Amino acid sequence: MKILRWIMCAMGIMVVEEACAADQVMLKLQYPEGRTLRYKNKYRLEYFSDKAEIILREGTFDVQGYGEWRSREVVVEAGDSAKVMAKVDKGGSQAMLSGERLTYEQFPYTLDLLNNLSFVWRIAAGGQVVEFDPDFSAFKTERKDMITDLRQVWMPGLAPVLPDRAVSVGDTWEGEQRIEVPFYDFDAGFDPSLVQFTSTYKLKKVKEQKGYRVVEIEEEREVHYRIWLHIEVLSLVINGTGSGNADWEIDIDRGLVLSHNMKIGLGWPQVRLAGTPDPVEDIKAQVELIVSRKLDKLEKE
Repeated sequence: MKILRWIMCAMGIMVVEEACAADQVMLKLQYPEGRTLRYKNKYRLEYFSDKAEIILREGTFDVQGYGEWRSREVVVEAGDSAKVMAKVDKGGSQAMLSGERLTYEQFPYTLDLLNNLSFVWRIAAGGQVVEFDPDFSAFKTERKDMITDLRQVWMPGLAPVLPDRAVSVGDTWEGEQRIEVPFYDFDAGFDPSLVQFTSTYKLKKVKEQKGYRVVEIEEEREVHYRIWLHIEVLSLVINGTGSGNADWEIDIDRGLVLSHNMKIGLGWPQVRLAGTPDPVEDIKAQVELIVSRKLDKLEKE
């Protein structure tokens, strides 16, 4: 009887272990050479501060920037650090200053100037972005700040940092992303633009969608941004830390990012006028950035 009871217990343990293993999933992105995807991308940037005298006004002021573009992204080189080339299409943007939409004369250079131009990045199967650069001469473009703008809202949505182990619903892990690149304009200063995340991720859900397994991931981010906010009447370099959150949907059978939504805020960042070495004293500023990205079409596997 004791032997039979031991055998039954052992079988029970094996069944539980198999069930637990079945609940676990490996999260890994795939970049086969030639894979071609189309994404829809949007962002909204809001800046608010006092010290309106820096733009010859009184009191407080706010700036809002909106943009969207589509991208055709082709894996041109597979491997541990895959190379992706993405062409910008249907780009457009606009800006508002204290509730008034800026005219073309006040804000003549929008994202449509980047249409048909390409960017290149390298990314690992675990989601780490190691490069992100224009595939054209940045120093010859009319508005170099647009390159920085696009990078700083595009790069965060490429992929989360994924764990190197199998995970179950409710499991968490940590990851970091950091990209520093030049502003391509001396007015912005010699410090490079910066996007840095220190994140905690959580596997929220595993579901079936159109015959494929899809996971939902939540992300809490501590962030550090150094950005250049430039319109005709205002040009600011903003450097600060903050926090935010994001959510992801990933097709884990095909290794595809299906969607990403992000919202972050910077509280009391350092602000200086572009072309000047010192920050504006005692300025009280806030920045909010909202980004979304969604797969529009898998053009080629």
